[in-house]
Amino acid sequence: MGALGLASGIAAAASADDVVATNPNFITSGGVKTLTVEKGATASVVMDYKNTNGDIKNGCNISQTPGSKLVLSAAASTPSTVTFQGGLPASLEFPNCGDKSFSLTPTAVGETTISFAFSSVVGTAGAGAGDFDVSGMTFKLIVVEPEQEDPDGDGDGVPDGDDNCPAVSNPGQENADGDALGDACDPNSFAPVVDVQAGDATGDEGSTLATTGSFADADGNASLTLSVPSGTPGTFTDNGDGSFAWSLDTDDDTSGTVVVTADDGEHATASQSFDYLASNVAPTVDASTVATGACAVALSASFADPGTADTHVASIDWGDGSAAEGVDPATTPVTGSHTYATNGTFTASVTVTDDDGGVGSDSAAGFATKNTPSAILQPINASGTQSTFKIGSTIPVKIRVTGCDGAPVSNLSPTVSLAKLGNDTSGGVLEEAVTAPATNGLAMRWSASDLQYIYNLSTKAAQTNQGAALAAGEYRVRVSDPSFFTNPSADFLLKK
Repeated sequence: MGALGLASGIAAAASADDVVATNPNFITSGGVKTLTVEKGATASVVMDYKNTNGDIKNGCNISQTPGSKLVLSAAASTPSTVTFQGGLPASLEFPNCGDKSFSLTPTAVGETTISFAFSSVVGTAGAGAGDFDVSGMTFKLIVVEPEQEDPDGDGDGVPDGDDNCPAVSNPGQENADGDALGDACDPNSFAPVVDVQAGDATGDEGSTLATTGSFADADGNASLTLSVPSGTPGTFTDNGDGSFAWSLDTDDDTSGTVVVTADDGEHATASQSFDYLASNVAPTVDASTVATGACAVALSASFADPGTADTHVASIDWGDGSAAEGVDPATTPVTGSHTYATNGTFTASVTVTDDDGGVGSDSAAGFATKNTPSAILQPINASGTQSTFKIGSTIPVKIRVTGCDGAPVSNLSPTVSLAKLGNDTSGGVLEEAVTAPATNGLAMRWSASDLQYIYNLSTKAAQTNQGAALAAGEYRVRVSDPSFFTNPSADFLLKK
């Protein structure tokens, strides 16, 4: 039994055996095969009758009588969306021991089914009914647009349609960031990374904290924009080359963390952080005192603090067991005054504390209290009209001395000195002559009954004048002692 086959290819005909063996679109009768052809291309279709019984005659079971032939007529194609230049042949005649070929040139894209049905046999002498298949032959024809060769504008071996850099040679199609552009034509292929990690910035309050760091980008560091969050303290500088600087002028103790971000405008950002710390510094204090009386003192203590934003309180300890005096708020200098209730040597100190707990202190030099002598008492007028005494009389010189507690001080030995001021004896108030014995020496004596010190100054043989008599004139008598805050004195006149 035989079969019909269909082949497409170059217009040149091939032997029946070759067509069947090499053409994948060979169609046997009773089946439907598909043939794909490009629009505008000429396809040669070769149909051949082939025995299936191994007969070496290869289609010659049809009578070898000259003129013998098998006739197949073309049936209407359904559906038909394909047109052909020249149309389809109305029928195909397979001459004795031969094949039949025809050409198709599709002019439109689409699909169509083409059938050739058995029509008749001419010259069948000697042929049997089973020597050929009368079922005819059907195949589907698909017409497609011609394949367009994809251009390669940059000549790198990768078609433009598949090339991630169609205008720049990039044969390996490297694409570090996986975007639409390859590295060769992408000016921003790489994400930024940390280059130099900034160190922590530390110091004392009042100092300038500072640090530096950098980022890197394989596309060029100049493509990076560096920033810190809004409100970050200090001064941040993007140097424009991937590096940065940060500084903070401090006036108080402070601490925190700064985050720096690098952005290339396309990829994930990179960031690094550093800590900053300005430590509190305790104030420094310099205290001193000045005596304002025998038992009274004025204190002044200047202090300095590099944390200019700090506030302060101060405490003054007068060193005598009395309650400390607080100063709040304290500004420099801290001042105060104090009167001691007892005699002695006392050390006043000042402590200054800032609002962060920093403490500074200093002690003034020890303050030694003094005794308080009274003015020279009668009969010498210490104030007002000068007293006048007669030459040859004894003049009592008297004072009282009290301590810081107000009680009389009796254990002293004040001394008396006398100085002549001039020869003028005019004016003055004549005082009564005193005949008491003169004091031997220059030291005063204590009178327990009068609670005072007394010195009898003889004008005849004055110890204050190396035992010589005093001449007429104006004199100044002075009483002094190392324990006195001041040495009292008084002027008087001496006449004949």
